[in-house]
Amino acid sequence: MQFGKTLGEACATFAITNIDDLFVLITFFAEATTSRVLAPWKIVIGQYIGFTIIVCISMIGFGLSLVLPSEPIGFLGLFPILLGIWKFSSLFFPQKEQETEVSTAAGAKGIFKVTLITLMNGGDNIGTYIPGSASRNRMYYILLGLLCLGSFLAMRQRHILALVQKYVDYVIPLLYTGLGIFIIIKSECYPWSIEHINESVTTDPGQGTMAGATVFVILAASCGMAWYTVAKRKSHTAGLDINLATPPTSILGRKVTEELTSSSGTTSRTPADTDLALLSKFHQSMRKTFLLRPKTLLLM
Repeated sequence: MQFGKTLGEACATFAITNIDDLFVLITFFAEATTSRVLAPWKIVIGQYIGFTIIVCISMIGFGLSLVLPSEPIGFLGLFPILLGIWKFSSLFFPQKEQETEVSTAAGAKGIFKVTLITLMNGGDNIGTYIPGSASRNRMYYILLGLLCLGSFLAMRQRHILALVQKYVDYVIPLLYTGLGIFIIIKSECYPWSIEHINESVTTDPGQGTMAGATVFVILAASCGMAWYTVAKRKSHTAGLDINLATPPTSILGRKVTEELTSSSGTTSRTPADTDLALLSKFHQSMRKTFLLRPKTLLLM
């Protein structure tokens, strides 16, 4: 009887506070279909880390939510909006992914992103997970796993997966931007800030102040992202120019010279012997590289 009551309370509170998290998970799993950094297991780990932080904060006591208001957490919703702008800009300035193994730092970055957005979306639920039933907290973790599994299976459906992969480059920026706007609206951070600004100043500059601050943050971040994109493209172009400026024959000649130097040892060579050996090695390298027949080499 007690277990049934605990299960019902856990399901009810989890559904009320985390049904919107389904939208967040679908966004992440949709991005994971084409991303080399964000994998499903990283999404699950990030979700559990973020959820654990929220539960731990709630265990400090319900009074903490009265001392520290949850509304300012909503300003972190600007992060998904900026992330959506970044993804949207990649449609006009595509960046080629390098075919290299994903580093540990890049993998940790994906987990951190999921954890941060989980905290943004669930920060207003800090006062909900009141410590009082350890079994109910365990049920929260089980329900979170089921929520992750349901979102993952939804993305595994062939027709859904094909649709997502076809339009993922256009949908992901909209999803991130919509997620950020949803977090800001749900937290009521702007009305809360405007009210506090108007209380401290008689001219009621709250709306203008918040509007100007928001525009400044978005423009500054957008300019920073544009500068980073241009700088990265310039460095990539400079690397290509260096590679194109070095002809294959120079590379072969340098390689042959290194081989002759390493194989010569202490044996003394005359300049004529060195030139003949270098020419022979060069012809052999050209034959192997360009598949030239000996008759063709004699004509060189």
